[in-house]
Amino acid sequence: MNKVFFLCTAFFVLLFQPGLAQQSHTGKVKTVKIGLLVNDQTSREAQNAAELAIFLANEKAGANGTHFQLITRSMEGAWGTGSNEAVNLVFEEKVWVILGSHDSRNAHLVEQVIAKTKVVFLSAWASDPTLSQAFIPWFYNCVPNDIQQAEVLIQEMVLNRKIQKIAVIVQENYDAAKALKSVKDQLQRLSHPDPNVSTYTFCSEHPQACIKDIQDDAHEALILLGDGESSWELLHLLRKKGLGIPVFGTISMLGAQNLRQVESETPLNLTVLSSGNWMKSNTLDSQKGPSGSVSISNAIAAYAFDGTNVLIDAIKSSGFNRDTFNETMAKTNKNGITGNIQFDKNGNRMNTLNLVKIANNPISKKF
Repeated sequence: MNKVFFLCTAFFVLLFQPGLAQQSHTGKVKTVKIGLLVNDQTSREAQNAAELAIFLANEKAGANGTHFQLITRSMEGAWGTGSNEAVNLVFEEKVWVILGSHDSRNAHLVEQVIAKTKVVFLSAWASDPTLSQAFIPWFYNCVPNDIQQAEVLIQEMVLNRKIQKIAVIVQENYDAAKALKSVKDQLQRLSHPDPNVSTYTFCSEHPQACIKDIQDDAHEALILLGDGESSWELLHLLRKKGLGIPVFGTISMLGAQNLRQVESETPLNLTVLSSGNWMKSNTLDSQKGPSGSVSISNAIAAYAFDGTNVLIDAIKSSGFNRDTFNETMAKTNKNGITGNIQFDKNGNRMNTLNLVKIANNPISKKF
């Protein structure tokens, strides 16, 4: 299947490259298209946030300025759909760049496309560190990867809080498995004992047995590694059944829908990774895009908003020149709602993580 995909991609590159080059050298560009890839049709947070960023940029540009347009495609469907949608964005829609707000496995599919087409791809959610280890010059990530997240989390738990015994509950998917590997690697680096690992399925179906395992081994803290909805649901269940130890979560935990509601219902003693100040600021909640909906609702929206603004700024700074656009992207130095955004030589975001303690009211407190 991969061989067929690469042959098809190569064919499209040869067929359409002249058209792309002609577009990049036209005298005046009136509309610049930005492609957005999301996991499925229900992924509204990223699209709302990207639309908000584009709406604000176009409003600032005025009637005579260059306008930006968002083209959104869902990667939902059979395996490989993501590749097809990325190809369609490049060759049919002729987007300047691709913004991704989806899981890491789909991000790898998009990387295969940009490796052949040399179209810049900015990931705004996938945190798999192997994405940058492919060393594709057109890849960037505005989300701290799993290694960066694990470094900050384990430093806080082991070095600062002196926690000796750590339990981990991990969701059974690719992203969570990658996050677990990074956590284990950081613990090994500090010569710390391996964590006790359980699964979301076991702990959801047998919460009392899950808690008993944690308590019997005298674990002092718990890390949840999974998507936002599943993590909050499991946390509520375990707290209700009597789990009292501190709980820690990664950025993915802040990707839950209705985040403000689930946060307000959560007991104290939860610490999560974040970046920037989007959680404590209501400034953007008053901004409404063309759909009239509030866009900055969770971490997915926050990183999509910043990612879109990074792309818009880089396109402008390049002078709307495709030939120099990637070079301009590499020099990004922008303060967004998720903090300062700069990239290292492999496209990773330079670490700007902080720890946030979730409280019932107000929503969050930094320490």
